[in-house]
Amino acid sequence: MKSPAMNKILKKIGLWLGLILLGLILFSFLLPSEVKMKRSILVTAPMDRVFDQVNDLRNWEKWDPWKRMDPTMVMTFSNPPVGQNAFYKWESQNKHLGKGTVTLTRVAMNEEILTSIDFDGRDQGTAKFHFAHKGDDIEVTWSMDHAVGMLPWKKYGGLMMRSHLKKQFDDGLKGLKFYAEKS
Repeated sequence: MKSPAMNKILKKIGLWLGLILLGLILFSFLLPSEVKMKRSILVTAPMDRVFDQVNDLRNWEKWDPWKRMDPTMVMTFSNPPVGQNAFYKWESQNKHLGKGTVTLTRVAMNEEILTSIDFDGRDQGTAKFHFAHKGDDIEVTWSMDHAVGMLPWKKYGGLMMRSHLKKQFDDGLKGLKFYAEKS
């Protein structure tokens, strides 16, 4: 049998835990229901070579941050693997990567490429690559909008996702720059 002092302590702990949980839930209403990411890099190479790094999906094997996270990831390409409606399917043993499909949904030559990402039917997202002349260089901007929903734990997950995506986008753009300038 618990002593009255122990009951009082347990009630206080329960009250504090409840208040903390309520505070976290209320704070989640202030968090965005979308993850937005936008990263850019300057590439010193001709526009067509830079654009081709994204437009030809076979090039993604060299610079895609997910492929770098799992070099054994299997990528299967559409025929042709270039241009609007081209896609690749990936399959990874890495539980964070899983499997899915990236499709080039809209291609505006040397200007912009829109992609859709399907995480094996569990989740979907869109991304955009924008190409612009900046002096003698080409600025490549990779952006993504991903809806996480209104549930508090999904919003907190979105915060963690954003920090991971920032590094992945930066790594991917550095790889894209390396291969475009190397060619």
